[in-house]
Parts: sequence; structure tokens; C-alpha cells
Amino acid sequence: MNTATGRGALQHSGPARAEVLAAILIGGLGVTQVVAMPLLASLIAEAYGAAEIKSGLVGLANLLGTAAGSLCVTIWLKRLPVRLTSISAALLACLTQLGVALVPDFNSAVLMEALAGVGAGILLALSAAIVGASKSADRGFAFILTLQALIAVIVLLAIPALGGASALLPVSLFLAAVQLLLVPASLALRQSPFTAAQESRAVTEAPMLHPDALLKAASYFVFSAAVGVLWVFAGVLGSVAGLSDGPIGLALAVGNIAAIAGSLLAALITSRFGRIGPVLTVCLTVALSVILFADHMSAARFYAASGLFLFAWGGGLPLMMGIVSEVDPTERVTSLLPVLAFAGMGIGPALVSLFPEAYDLFFRVSVSTLSLTVLSFSLFIIAHLVWRRHLPRS
Repeated sequence: MNTATGRGALQHSGPARAEVLAAILIGGLGVTQVVAMPLLASLIAEAYGAAEIKSGLVGLANLLGTAAGSLCVTIWLKRLPVRLTSISAALLACLTQLGVALVPDFNSAVLMEALAGVGAGILLALSAAIVGASKSADRGFAFILTLQALIAVIVLLAIPALGGASALLPVSLFLAAVQLLLVPASLALRQSPFTAAQESRAVTEAPMLHPDALLKAASYFVFSAAVGVLWVFAGVLGSVAGLSDGPIGLALAVGNIAAIAGSLLAALITSRFGRIGPVLTVCLTVALSVILFADHMSAARFYAASGLFLFAWGGGLPLMMGIVSEVDPTERVTSLLPVLAFAGMGIGPALVSLFPEAYDLFFRVSVSTLSLTVLSFSLFIIAHLVWRRHLPRS
């Protein structure tokens, strides 16, 4: 058995290859609602005649629903009939997403979006837990992030093409149709893909929540907050620097390609170069991108800054998810990682507003991102030391 991680038995008797592939597909498609939210929230508010400021309620409802669904999986992971749960969650996400366009008022649409989030949260958590229990968790998480980036591009291009406020029903049908693909993917799952793994390591089962797993999950959360700051404010920084919308949008689109490249690189290297080196490289890349964001920067410099932080984001998240899963034998902490990422991406940008207005935006964004990046790496180092202390003495 792999005593270094305590997961050797899990890796050899966990989910089959077909189940892992299905989980990757579920993890990629399950993010459809989340990536659509920047356009979908305002579309729902406009369609029901609600004030634009209320569009934030749509996103909040979806995020809270996603968190609730993931928490349910975390609590009852080992007791859930996985295939039935996944199919039910997929149908819930599809039907409620369609219901958003069919209900009579805005409040009902918000409720439908919350229920759709519950379905998505269950699917994302199951996907993370199954991939985390596989032989190559790093590679699986990297493929999930790659697929999510592709889904984001497709969804964000499709929604504007479907029209304005009167197109809420076509948009809902499109999003429901995309998520309907989750049903056949769910059929590839066993009812209990974790049972064999649990039995094979019954003697060596450790406490449910390991301190090193919690610390590494906290590092992942803080890193998500750091890149979330740049994701939200990158376009604003470009505008403040005097760049037009065209180059800004093109730079971020190219940056998404860099994010896919980062995820594929993470899938290639997995743990070949240890853990500290790759995580440090990711953090330094984020720091370099922060330095490049500056007032009066050129379009080329904005391209470089955007590409660097999105490359680090795409490569860093799957690496850190794999790091958490290798010290989480129960997969409970791992199943929470998708929600931690979304929560971090929401909380990080909010921290920028805590700075006094006397400081300019570049300073506030730079200090927030660098502080969160340093904190994330510090938590990772502490977690790594805790993990090494728990290793058996030779």
C-alpha cells in the first residue's frame, strides 16, 4: 500500500476507467449554469421586468443552491446510490432550468434557479469525489477544467446569438439540452463506486477530516479567491489603462486558450516534479501577471498579463485539487472543492472594496491578489509539513 498518501488501495480498487471518464464529463457539463450566469442573470431579470440590480439575486440563488447540493453529497457520500443520485440531479437541473422561463414571476424564476443549482452542486461534488478516488486524480481534474473552459466558450457564445430578453425560453431550452447530456453520462456510474475501496482499506481508515486535507483545501480556496480578483477586474483594469473593448475581449478569449493549455499541462505532469515546485511556479506566475497589470499598459502587455494569470489558473486548480484528494481518503473534502472554488471567486473580488478609496484600483487589485497568493502558498507549505509529520517512520 502507498503509505505516503494512504490511498494505494483506493487507487487500485476505486472507480473503473469508464466511471472516471463519465465523472469527467459530468464535471465539465455540470458547470453549465455557473458559466452562463454572467449573461443569464441579467437576461432573467430583464425578461421578468425586474430591476437590473436584482439580477444579483439570480446568481446568489444559484450559488447557494450549488453549495447546498454539494454539502448534501459531502455528508452522505458513502451512503448515496451514486448512479441514481446523478441521474436524479441531472433531471432536476434540466427541468428547473427549463422552468426558469415558464414560471409566472421573477421570484419563482429565482427559486427555479436555486433548485437548478442544487442539481448542479450534487453533480459537481459527485464528479470531484469519483475523480479524486481514481488512479490519476490530477489528470482527471485537469481534464475537467479543460472541458469546463470549452463549455464556457460555447455557452457564452450561444446565449447572445439566441437573442434578447424575449429569448429566455430558447436560452433555457439550450441550457437544459446541454445538461441533458448528463443523464447518459450518469448511466456509466455504479451505484457504489467507493465500496470496494472502503473495504480494502478498512484496517487503515483514518479520521474523516484530516488536518492536512483541510489545510490544503483552505489553500485551494484562497488561491481561487486570488485568481477570482484578477478575473473580475482584468477587463476593468484594461479600460482604466485606456484600452478599448475589442482588444480587451480578444485578450481574455486568448487567455481562455492559455487556461486550457495550463490544464492540459497539469494533466501531463501530474506529480512527476513533486508538489512544492509546481505550486510555487503557479503562484509566481500569478505574481508576475499582477506586476504586468499597470496603468497606461499597452495592449501587448495586457495580453501577456491576462494570458499568464489564466494559464496559472487553468494549471493551478487541477494540481491543487489533486493535492487535496491524495490526503483525503474519504473523498468528503474533495467533493467540496468545486463549491470552494466558486465561493473563493466570489469572496476574492469583494475584498478589493475593503481598501480605502484613496488608493487607486491597480494598487487595490495588486495587493489583494498578491496577499491571497502568498497566503495560499503559506497554507500549502504548512499543510505539507503536517502531512510529512504524519508519515510513518522508516
